[in-house]
Amino acid sequence: MDKQVLIHSVDTSFFYDDKELKIHNKLKRLFVLKSQIKKRIHKAKNDYEKLKLQRHYTYFNKRIEKLKELLKYQLTLHKGIRTLDDTLLSKKTYISVFDSVLTRTLGLTPDKLSDDLMVVQTYYFKVLEDIILNGYMYKNERYVCFTASAGQIRTKKTVFIKEAVFKRHFNSLTCGLSIDQINEQGGVNINKYLAYLALCNSATDEWTDFDISKAIVVDDMETTVRSVVDYIDDSTYEITRKEMDILISHTDGCGMMLPRMNKRSMMVRLPWIKGLLVPFPFDKFVREANRNGDGNKYGVVTDIYGKQHDIIKDGIEVIFTKSQFKMYKYYHDWQSYKDNFVKYNCQAGKCNEEESILTNAKINYQMLQTLTDMTNDELEALSKKTKDSIINIGRDKETMLKVLGVVKANMNKNYLQQALEIYPELLSDTYSKEILKNVKRSMVRDARAAKIDIEGKYTFICPDLYAFCQWLILNEKHPSGLLENGQVSCRLYKDAPKLDCLRSPHLYLEHAVRNNVITKEMTRWFVTDGVYTSIHDPISKILMFDVDGDKGLVCADPLLIEIAERNMQDIVPLYYDMKVAGKSTITNSDIYNGLKAAYTGGNIGVISNNITKIWNSDNVNLDVIKWLCMENNFTIDYAKTLYKLKRPKDIGKQITQYTKKKVPHFFIYAKDKQSNEVEKSNDSVVNRLSKIIPNTRINFEAANLGKFNYKMLLSCNDIAIDNDIIALYTELDLNKHFIEIEANDRDFTGDNQFVYRDIRNQILELNSDVHYVVDVIVKYLYENKKSNHKTTLWSSFGDVIVSNLKKNLEERYGENSIQCEVCFKRIEVTGNRKKYCDGCSEKIREKQNREKALRYYHKKSKDFTN
Repeated sequence: MDKQVLIHSVDTSFFYDDKELKIHNKLKRLFVLKSQIKKRIHKAKNDYEKLKLQRHYTYFNKRIEKLKELLKYQLTLHKGIRTLDDTLLSKKTYISVFDSVLTRTLGLTPDKLSDDLMVVQTYYFKVLEDIILNGYMYKNERYVCFTASAGQIRTKKTVFIKEAVFKRHFNSLTCGLSIDQINEQGGVNINKYLAYLALCNSATDEWTDFDISKAIVVDDMETTVRSVVDYIDDSTYEITRKEMDILISHTDGCGMMLPRMNKRSMMVRLPWIKGLLVPFPFDKFVREANRNGDGNKYGVVTDIYGKQHDIIKDGIEVIFTKSQFKMYKYYHDWQSYKDNFVKYNCQAGKCNEEESILTNAKINYQMLQTLTDMTNDELEALSKKTKDSIINIGRDKETMLKVLGVVKANMNKNYLQQALEIYPELLSDTYSKEILKNVKRSMVRDARAAKIDIEGKYTFICPDLYAFCQWLILNEKHPSGLLENGQVSCRLYKDAPKLDCLRSPHLYLEHAVRNNVITKEMTRWFVTDGVYTSIHDPISKILMFDVDGDKGLVCADPLLIEIAERNMQDIVPLYYDMKVAGKSTITNSDIYNGLKAAYTGGNIGVISNNITKIWNSDNVNLDVIKWLCMENNFTIDYAKTLYKLKRPKDIGKQITQYTKKKVPHFFIYAKDKQSNEVEKSNDSVVNRLSKIIPNTRINFEAANLGKFNYKMLLSCNDIAIDNDIIALYTELDLNKHFIEIEANDRDFTGDNQFVYRDIRNQILELNSDVHYVVDVIVKYLYENKKSNHKTTLWSSFGDVIVSNLKKNLEERYGENSIQCEVCFKRIEVTGNRKKYCDGCSEKIREKQNREKALRYYHKKSKDFTN
């Protein structure tokens, strides 16, 4: 199991004093009663009973509102520093956080609970204000506000840290940049500061090969791109189509590293530095430039502080760009940062490394709903692969394994998947069938919500780094690059002449169909599986991407490309003047105000849903969608700029005509909405999928599974059931839902790891022989009980079962074994490649010989006749 750190996650009610807590508990009881009445209303047998319950419901709502106001008033009366109520903490308040620069710097122990950090979710801002302005006390230690990541801001969560710990490690986390130094230079945008501070909290592996002395920071490459756009005035909402020069930073968030550092692109996190590093042989570029014979000496570049560096002589391995170095203004020079990095033992982290095998992706409803003229035949053809997978669950072994995630591209298989990979006979077990039933239900729901399989892959969006080197190293102000306008280069689809380039969120018509060009010269320089874009193309304004780690969906499906090209006729990028974020000094008060603005002013989900309403209406109004797209982008930036658009009244009326409607019918599948919460189904593209995607019952007819023997999972066949172990296992299995652990910031690996580690440890306290324990539980579940539900077994002890399985397969069938592709008996694979058992091989040879003799006979007969 992956190592993770446990910390507490609480909410603002954990800091109430006695009077506040009394009101809070009354509110909790009322919410329970209100919820019960709501359920009874849905089950009411007649109108009289329903009306009576609705009156009760209204009464409880009024009581709740009065108590809320009373609680808000009571919160204002609190004096002094708040204290976290220790009695409220339990396993229910645990969350798991992945390894990060922060956890490593603080020295937190994997699999252990730490109280150095805590996450606080906000329900009442007055409490948040108190604990940010004054901190809070827990076990005689003061805690202070640390930061909030983008994911935490969406859920109104803030990270607090033990003050003594923060002071001890402050310089390591900030590379020696103090708050006083920042304030002396005019301050900073508070929410940007918090976001940059949160970089150390990202799940990362330590980048041990990184040498700060061999890294530099240079300016970003910016050029103007001439393009026709729909320009929207953010004050009048007037839309004007015009041709204009757009200034584009082509390296926004992207830097380069030599391929020997890492052969695949990856995202990095250093103090105040974040973004994507793409492997590019810029040393080779310098050497070739110096061999071209024009008499100039190349390879000396100037960093953002004006200092020159010789790329070859100085052994430069990593070139960061200014856009990646978020707090560069607050350092005198790059040397100051490097000195602090070494002095304070700062860390570099890497994450989201480009996968070695990329699986085919699924498209989503946002991307599909914009192709409004799609015919039923086209929709049927696009969804055929998904339909076939749903129909073949239970009928075909390969489909079963694929939908269970047993594929080469899955580099992090859980223990059940590992077992299925080497012993697919397990598919015959009732537990596998139960999982397949659940997977099939999800597949149907997902497919009806437009998550359908396509010939496409998600991959990093990369700039033309050859053009960047022309600009940086050859000092060309207008580099040509390797890609022309309208071209991309993606080696994932070498034979695809065109690609539909997509990115989420997809709100406007954002299908960027481009020619996929792969020349011999490009293969020398573009050495990753990313999609490389042209510096002459406004594609970044169409898909609204940065190159700091954004992934695009590159789709090679000819039918989808044809439909997209048809729908993109007369569509140009949207353009509006975004506002610049203001600065302020860093104080606790400013931090609170910044977080409050972020928590209350950035709800883009509502806007996105409103756009979806229009795309799925019977009268799609593109102007309204354009206005809402603009509002969406200004809302995203609100936390930083505090600038809010003001809709003109006439525009507001037009928008409201659409947004006052319910969400589209397919939200029943996409967002678990009830039928009374959605519009009636119409013929919009996504709504039609509910009729196209089948929901047939699974018939487990697969005859090619082989014979499953549960004893292959044991370390010892001669085992007696231990009732004490079974009783404890059963109790823990039934109660595991009471200690479900939330994964921090939506980082989750599949299994709820703490729960199952805890179950394992408790059982091993009863009996420390893990092999005996596993054998007892396996025999009980597979032979005595014949249980359909074995998640707890596999998630708690899967490592032992997989080890047993490998050992038993090797002992019985040799070092390598497979299933015969005809009779599905398990056979040993010897030196030569083998697909069949001896008996089936003989039958196949006999059949081949008969067919060969028959062909020879027909040939001779034909020759004789001629």
